[in-house]
Amino acid sequence: MIQILLCDDDDQIRKEIEKQIKNQILICQYDFQICQSTNSPSALLNYLEQMKQRQNLYFLDVELKDPKYDGFLLGQEIRQADPAGIIVYITSFQDLAYKTFQYHVEAFDYIIKDHPDKLSGSIAKCLRDIFDRMSAQCASPPPPENSQFFTIKIGSSLRHVPLDEIYFFETSSKPHHIILHGKNQRIEFLGSLNDIARRLDDRFFKIHRSYVVALNQIEEINLKKNTVRAGGETLSLSRKEKSKLLERIHSGNTFRNS
Repeated sequence: MIQILLCDDDDQIRKEIEKQIKNQILICQYDFQICQSTNSPSALLNYLEQMKQRQNLYFLDVELKDPKYDGFLLGQEIRQADPAGIIVYITSFQDLAYKTFQYHVEAFDYIIKDHPDKLSGSIAKCLRDIFDRMSAQCASPPPPENSQFFTIKIGSSLRHVPLDEIYFFETSSKPHHIILHGKNQRIEFLGSLNDIARRLDDRFFKIHRSYVVALNQIEEINLKKNTVRAGGETLSLSRKEKSKLLERIHSGNTFRNS
């Protein structure tokens, strides 16, 4: 889960931004959570120091009236503690790129707070862009040719699952997540089923919009009910993929012997 820290000394603006972020998390079911909302830069830094998690998301007011920190100096401190964190600035000014360059902060985006009619749309777009970037970073790298493993990136870790231990992949009830079902394991991760189907070789087949199955793990195909049994579970089989699946099974002789 991505933790969000928010710092703005205008209580009204901060509460409105917090409200809009929570709305987008609820609507889009992002795996985000506001863990700190404060008007004090020192309070934010103290909270960050106690956190074990890094690679957080920060919404910072540029024009902080704190005697020690403005938004850019606060961004500098955050960048030292959380080099991979994502910083979004809340500001009244249109062009501040030169400032972030000067302070070596590298801001992801700027949200103009003096346009309340556009605030909701700006926050929605910002969170969507951040989610898309994180999804791309978490995407599993394509396996090398003749690879015997499927690699999953979870946070900063890579997990290598032997292909012959994978039963099937399915879409999760959590948006933008996939579940790998395998021998003695079930792994949920960020991803797209279409992307997984493209990355895998001909040992796997997309039988339905919700499933990609290992052909050599298929135990049964029920042509009447349009289902496939793999890994001890019954999966839906798309009508339009039925004939293609049978052709693949017969041509490759990959049907599992029970």
